[in-house]
Amino acid sequence: MSKANNLIRYTKIATVIFIALVVVADVCGYFITNYITRVWADRSDMFAFITLGTVFYLGTVGAYVVLFSLYKLLNNMSHDIVFDVQNTRLMKIIAIACALMGADCVVGTIAWFGTIYVAVICFFMVLIILCVRAVFEKAIEMKDELDLTI
Repeated sequence: MSKANNLIRYTKIATVIFIALVVVADVCGYFITNYITRVWADRSDMFAFITLGTVFYLGTVGAYVVLFSLYKLLNNMSHDIVFDVQNTRLMKIIAIACALMGADCVVGTIAWFGTIYVAVICFFMVLIILCVRAVFEKAIEMKDELDLTI
């Protein structure tokens, strides 16, 4: 087995572990949100708890979209489907989900300004994903041109 296949296999395993962690976070969401609201945000009002809880659960929905799309992308790569339009669509879905999670966290700043840090990370990830997507699209374009010249 090649190093690339090993890397894909380990990344798929890590993705499944992260999906399990998001499930655990969903199950424990009430307690996590309560902790964040009371300890990190230093607030005890119901508005902050409900706002941060909503931001938290919307964020986990985005995390599921990202993780399942990433798993599909890795699965395609493990089947030697690399420079394919389906992969660029998956990257677009991941970028949109990250952008929506970033926007979700920006809204969360009305209850606690600390969510802005997660928003910045999400928007930075969007930039990276869109750059990789552009490289894939260019590779697909070049592959199609090469196929036409043969």
